[in-house]
Amino acid sequence: MEQVILEATRRTPRGKGAAHQARRRGLVPGVAYGHGLDPLPLLVDERTLTSVLRQHHGSNVLLDLRVDGQAPTGLAAIIKALQTDPVTDHPLSVDFQWVSLQEKVTVSVALRLEGTAAGAQQGGIVEQMLHEVHVTCLPLDIPAELWLPITGLQIGDTLHVSDLVVPDTVRVLNHPEDPVVTVRAPVIVAEVAAEEAAEAAAGEEAAEGEAAEENE
Repeated sequence: MEQVILEATRRTPRGKGAAHQARRRGLVPGVAYGHGLDPLPLLVDERTLTSVLRQHHGSNVLLDLRVDGQAPTGLAAIIKALQTDPVTDHPLSVDFQWVSLQEKVTVSVALRLEGTAAGAQQGGIVEQMLHEVHVTCLPLDIPAELWLPITGLQIGDTLHVSDLVVPDTVRVLNHPEDPVVTVRAPVIVAEVAAEEAAEAAAGEEAAEGEAAEENE
């Protein structure tokens, strides 16, 4: 994963009033912390931050975060938390975490489904139960996202975490048997099958009752 340059400035003064004024000027208040460094309040341009998030589909992005033109030696930054407006979806605040390029980190990586399941073409319903996994790796090895081909899935098939193909430099922390995606039978088919099963059971009970009466 390449580092993306993101310029920022130190944030002074601080407080809710100052943060509100910054947002009116198109700036997003935030803070960078971690790796033994003091928390650093900062401001980033909203349009630039939004562009970075859009280009990387909101997934993990490794940042060369430069505050007033400077960045800590040997460190990069990842977005740890992002607060957005529930109506406009504009970023309201952002937390960055400093990470060493030489030390492994644990992050969440989005899972994307690739292709159209064969079972879906037969009326089956594709259900994705897991939308992200936790992985550990060096910062430069963080996958932007992981893709899982589902073309061969038939109705009733399920793919698990163990079916993910990941680089040798990345270790997935989720349980291997956690289900990721399945193809369920159509609801109507399932209801008909249940009704047929119930009718068959009722028929068996009636037959057993008749047999018992004959034996009395």
